[in-house]
Amino acid sequence: MIISHQYQFIFIKTHKTAGSSMEMALAPLCGKDDIITPMESNADSDLPRNFHNGRWNGKLYARSRLFRKFFDRHSEWIAPWYYEHMPAARVRQLVGESTWDSYHKFCFERNPWDKVVSYYNWKKIGQGRSLPSFEKWLMKKPHRLPLDARLYFDGTTCMMNEVLDYDGFIGHFVGLCDRLGIPFDGNMPREKTNITNHKVDYKSYYNDATKAKVAELGADNVAAFIMELVQGSGGVIVPPEGYAKAMQDTCR
Repeated sequence: MIISHQYQFIFIKTHKTAGSSMEMALAPLCGKDDIITPMESNADSDLPRNFHNGRWNGKLYARSRLFRKFFDRHSEWIAPWYYEHMPAARVRQLVGESTWDSYHKFCFERNPWDKVVSYYNWKKIGQGRSLPSFEKWLMKKPHRLPLDARLYFDGTTCMMNEVLDYDGFIGHFVGLCDRLGIPFDGNMPREKTNITNHKVDYKSYYNDATKAKVAELGADNVAAFIMELVQGSGGVIVPPEGYAKAMQDTCR
């Protein structure tokens, strides 16, 4: 998660959407007063900064895993505390309405069935955890699925200015940097990628029951907008110029 005062954006980090790679690309470009949360691979580097309150309790909370077991990360005793997959509602609470309203808020999202498979492989292969079959894992531990609408929605209201599609990630990221004036050089680090060493067909992991389970649990992550741009049955009716772009903007 990044809050950049220099470029006036707030990045909400969802699961398995190249968020770690983005953080590694953006962190060196951000200002010294910007907030960059740590992750496993950079916690001991100088990239994370300003994510705790700077007092002794914040520093202790950052260093001690045991300490973090006893105090909730939303506790006012250690506030402000910023962390990786932090809900947008909590970020807004900490930064204040003025900053929140004036900054550009964005996140990336991914096909939820594809995301769940990627998350499973990351846990099993990337982290070396002993997990049951995909079907047993999904059906018995649904509370652990990376269905992230809760991170960037407040009730039924999306809190982001942009929810960008993980499909076509690089193009979307380059366009975002251009709009925000971020001098991205095109070099995207590869964090937590290529875990399986081969392209995974996520559809092959599913049967009817597991497919339906993701649809049931991740309903907030599933949406579709279907357009018939030229209506033939009504007498070949052509939409006005700019219609498709306007619908795309509305969906975002």
